[in-house]
Amino acid sequence: MADVHKQFTEFHDKIKLSDENEILREKRGKLKENLEEKISEDAPAIERYLLQGSYAIYTGINPPNHDYDIDVGVVFDCTRDDYKPMKLKEMVRDALDHSSRNPVVKNPCVTVHYRENGDDAYHVDMPVYVKRTDGIGYDLAWGKSASTECWKHSDPDGLIEHINDVSTDAAVRAQYRRIVKYLKFWKSKKFTSFNVPSIGLTLAVRNDFVPSLGIYDDKPNDLVALRDTLTKMVNRFSWVGLDENNNHRYRWKVGLPVVPYGDVFEKMTDNQMTQLKTKLESLQNELDKAIAEERSEKACEILSRQFDGFPIPPLQQTARATVRSMNNTGSSS
Repeated sequence: MADVHKQFTEFHDKIKLSDENEILREKRGKLKENLEEKISEDAPAIERYLLQGSYAIYTGINPPNHDYDIDVGVVFDCTRDDYKPMKLKEMVRDALDHSSRNPVVKNPCVTVHYRENGDDAYHVDMPVYVKRTDGIGYDLAWGKSASTECWKHSDPDGLIEHINDVSTDAAVRAQYRRIVKYLKFWKSKKFTSFNVPSIGLTLAVRNDFVPSLGIYDDKPNDLVALRDTLTKMVNRFSWVGLDENNNHRYRWKVGLPVVPYGDVFEKMTDNQMTQLKTKLESLQNELDKAIAEERSEKACEILSRQFDGFPIPPLQQTARATVRSMNNTGSSS
């Protein structure tokens, strides 16, 4: 097996989102400032903000379309008995309206689209929460109209804690986060006609993560960790029957570990889930081939077919020397 640790490190540095992108941090801070300054006087006090999504669990990647997805929840100091969900969401939307922003009420949040040169550049999702009397999580304002509004029990803090507590070992945690980022980047390239929820892959890796450390001078081996984790994940799919053309169909349930629980892949169709299984199996096979290679440039060529932009080192001088030596084994006697 070739040592491709250097190439995985380069690839990770290329795709990862910096811990705190300066522009995104500035926009998030400005939203908070505008919300507090411009929200209706009838609104309840804001108790806190929640940094959610990939920023909170350190698994952010540079999105291929540069549409950065920032999740910042706002918790109001009231309960579900004090306000209707749409009332609070409309207050947030109105406070954030601006010539360079377009806030839109969606089912799970208020989405603020930023415009540059007349086009949407990136967006911030702002879920709206209120406190619960039992102190377990929050109630999330759900819906985008009076006919669909409701309160949904949610525990965003618990979800973040569950994911970040993957291990007490810093090296294991770091490798877990890299594996998630590799798979998020992979799915962003392999699935363009439908969405595979990133939280689903994040939790799936959390459930089946197999760390691999210390093979090469105490360096992590992300190739083996990715292959071993993926093998367990693929084995989670269950056969659910045949479609109208007698093709086999599969599903994979990944449960949300906190309220409201449920399957994070629930909205995906059987056909989409089967496509996910097929592509994960293809990735697994390519990882096996890469592991079987003894030369790093050959292993990296295989990896580059699955991960766009994966670096390929030049042909090793030592490899050519080895080939020449093996081909010149005639007797000198």
